[in-house]
Amino acid sequence: MLIGTANEGRYVLDYPIAQWAFVCVVAGAVVGLLLNIPMVTQDQGYLPAHVAAAGLTRADPAAVSRPLAVAVHHGTALVAALLYSAVVAGLSFVLPTAVSLNGVPLIPHIVGIAGISAFIYYFFARIAMPRFGGSVRADADEIIRQWALTAFIFGTALALFVPVLVTWL
Repeated sequence: MLIGTANEGRYVLDYPIAQWAFVCVVAGAVVGLLLNIPMVTQDQGYLPAHVAAAGLTRADPAAVSRPLAVAVHHGTALVAALLYSAVVAGLSFVLPTAVSLNGVPLIPHIVGIAGISAFIYYFFARIAMPRFGGSVRADADEIIRQWALTAFIFGTALALFVPVLVTWL
């Protein structure tokens, strides 16, 4: 099944949807690995990932192991990239696709990146942290600011990397 409309030249949405989703998941994996750099350089380190993992395990963030926190961090990047691929595919049916960035329809791409980044931040700030913050709730404001920065970096890196990666299709 192809998504989007065929235009002159090759557009990423002229490829099968599974191939588009795969490209986005690969991009999410790479960006998730790159996010290790800002995560370890910030004051709270992997604490946001510990809070997210606490939500999955129903444990206190202090009791979550580092390997589990890292796995949740990278799993979140993969899921977010897959959601991005679905959003872009869906928006390509209703938004203009004439302008593209290396074959990625520009308007759906921008809206998709902004939407997924906002969703990641909102989900953590309004659901994960209030419900599963446990012993780290005293530092909630700082942790949420760090999560906002991480979500912004994720979105920006994904926005740049997806158009580069699709050139290899």
